[in-house]
Amino acid sequence: MPNYFFQHDEGFILRIQSLAAAICFLTAAPSWAISNIESQRPGALKEGFSGQLSVGLSGKTGDKREEDYTFNARLNYRQDKNLFFVIGSHEYGSTRTIKDTDEAFIHGRWMHSFNAKWAGEAFTQWEEDEFANLESRTLLGGGARYLTAHKENVYILALGLGAFREHETLDLSTYKQDTNTWRINAYYSYSHNLNKNTSIASTTYLQPSSDNFDDVRVLFTFSLDVKMTDSLKLSVGYQAKHDSQPAKNLAADPIIDNNKTNTEYSTTLSYQF
Repeated sequence: MPNYFFQHDEGFILRIQSLAAAICFLTAAPSWAISNIESQRPGALKEGFSGQLSVGLSGKTGDKREEDYTFNARLNYRQDKNLFFVIGSHEYGSTRTIKDTDEAFIHGRWMHSFNAKWAGEAFTQWEEDEFANLESRTLLGGGARYLTAHKENVYILALGLGAFREHETLDLSTYKQDTNTWRINAYYSYSHNLNKNTSIASTTYLQPSSDNFDDVRVLFTFSLDVKMTDSLKLSVGYQAKHDSQPAKNLAADPIIDNNKTNTEYSTTLSYQF
């Protein structure tokens, strides 16, 4: 099979595909300019359509009654050196029956492989997060990806560089804030197969605004993925994200003063078809 998307044999492809479940799209697609697509890259799939469904459930009873649900879906289409995929995600959570999480996300991407090391891509994205005061965020961009180092069936290290145009609407209670900006999108992605059924992956994104370098977002993710069967995978993920200019309105009641740094962890079960 041609080495279109930096993979080399069928077994290796399956293991890289298993990373797609990791963090299940950054623990259900957080409100972040361009979320961790590296954990969702479907690899050198066979020609035609394929996909993946993922669910995550967590809860507490007794003194603390908490429920959280996540659902993620991905549809891929590959034709020769081109790969198209769409990812959608939704997360809902409540504490003592009061909703405290409501996030939605959709991302579409086209990738074209020039050779074994270089690929180009274009993407578009929309997301919302009620409890991060994000009414909507849309973006359109592209870039290039370079395979820096790899050992077949063991590890892959890739670097990416690109840019995107972002439109964001924040609901700050007493008013809405609309911003438009260009952001640089630089990242590294590393994945390592510990054995035939277990993989780890790590990605870091750096996304400064080209209009103001003090406005920067950083995203770090780590995942452990265990293949249970040919179709089922269990993933444990961790992420840390930093936004130098989060939503803020001290005149609101209650005041809005979101944290600059947030962390999350998740456990997810995924089914591939």
